Amino acid sequence: MTALPAGVHELSFTGPPQPADPAPLTVTFTQDGTGREILGFWDGGRNYLARFSPSSAGTWRWRTRSEEPALDGLSGEIEAAEPAGPGPVQVVDTYHFAHADGTPFRPVGTTVYNWIHQEPELRSRTLEAVSDAGFNKLRFMVFPQGGGYVEHVPELMPFERDSAGRWDTSRPVSAYFRQLDDAVMSLAGRGVVADVLLLSAYSADFGLDALTEEEDATYLRYVVARLGAYPNVWWSLCNEFDILGRPVQRWDRLGELLARIDGHQRLRSIHNWVEFFDHNRPWVTHASIQDGASVAEPGRASAYRDAYLKPIVLDEIKYEGDVPLRWGHLSARELVHRFWVATVSGCYASHGESFVKANGSLHMVDGGPFRGMSPARLDFLRRILDALHIAGLDPIDKWDDPEYVAGQARRQYVRYFGRSAPATWTFRLPQGHHGERLEVGDQFQVDIIDTWNMTVLPVERTFTLTEVHRNDAFADGPPLLLPEGEAIALRITRRQ
Repeated sequence: MTALPAGVHELSFTGPPQPADPAPLTVTFTQDGTGREILGFWDGGRNYLARFSPSSAGTWRWRTRSEEPALDGLSGEIEAAEPAGPGPVQVVDTYHFAHADGTPFRPVGTTVYNWIHQEPELRSRTLEAVSDAGFNKLRFMVFPQGGGYVEHVPELMPFERDSAGRWDTSRPVSAYFRQLDDAVMSLAGRGVVADVLLLSAYSADFGLDALTEEEDATYLRYVVARLGAYPNVWWSLCNEFDILGRPVQRWDRLGELLARIDGHQRLRSIHNWVEFFDHNRPWVTHASIQDGASVAEPGRASAYRDAYLKPIVLDEIKYEGDVPLRWGHLSARELVHRFWVATVSGCYASHGESFVKANGSLHMVDGGPFRGMSPARLDFLRRILDALHIAGLDPIDKWDDPEYVAGQARRQYVRYFGRSAPATWTFRLPQGHHGERLEVGDQFQVDIIDTWNMTVLPVERTFTLTEVHRNDAFADGPPLLLPEGEAIALRITRRQ
């Protein structure tokens, strides 16, 4: 088993061999009057574990509470070192993400729904491929996926069956969930966020889509107890929730439960098919949206920011691949274009690859090495984002900017020309409605970014603002020459 991520402490207990509740204990950790309640869980046999990720160094005292006498009233303490690495990701500045230490996190993720259910060798190759490609978030399902393009049926299933043949969520299969543990910890070792899809309509082939609300809650408590301490975990309550046809109130109750029982308060979302969830719900930390049309052209996706006032992650914008279905045959150039549109819309996006493999499956189903041409270009985009001097990109003048410039007013900007740049560009910046106002005499450095050929060319010229109007500002001098016809962006940085 992969080693626990740095900073995660694990307590071990002995209790009854088959508890009625697979998450039968609560451990309260306290330091200087601050308390955190963490669920503990059954790990097979008479073994019970509780995992805790302290938010600060020093002594944390703990005490258990359980209806199982052998697990109740136990106590002790742990010594926590200073938090290792940048820490878990949180929401910052309304629309963006940062680690606990303040380091910005710009998700450029990918999708491999069924990767944890493959053979170990394929899981290992998938991990290498995702890491080597530079993706920093991976969406995947806890339950196995069935249906089209799924060619591998796993031997392990998450639960035992009861006497009537139904899945019994109170009897989780430890080996199954240890495999899930290992996957999440392996991603943590590569600095990749595990975007854990807790439920899905695509587990119908195995009957795992038909759990009752009570069974959902039992399962949810167990998986949160197992994974919640890992600093790289994000929760997605369901993939394409609307296919399951459940009342919205049921999803709300489950989301509220998730927020209540997660002592580590990892990020939470829910993902749609065609019916949008109301991401204004308090338990939702960021919007996870499927919408291909929103990033086909500029000026669309940014509306989601106003609707939800939260980070927008467009987790499904169609895929690079060759399947005949409309969601699965984007060219690499088109997918990269859509990522850049999402970027200058102040949003984030996720990749997937849907080329049909020799075994009849797709990479986005079972993983392995990437085949497409977009991953390298998306890694380039992520490196461009990580080199920014600002926390995130926000539309500067969303009311009516024909150039859709994003950034932070008077500090740094990104202007994307789309699939085909003009031959020249006259230096222009929109005035922001918020933040600092541009002034005559402000000076800027410009870098020409070729989003497909992955080059950055600094312009050997300083641009000085000579005209500043209510909505626009312009610099003197001749227009900037551009690589006409290429997919070009500009990074425009104010000189201090």
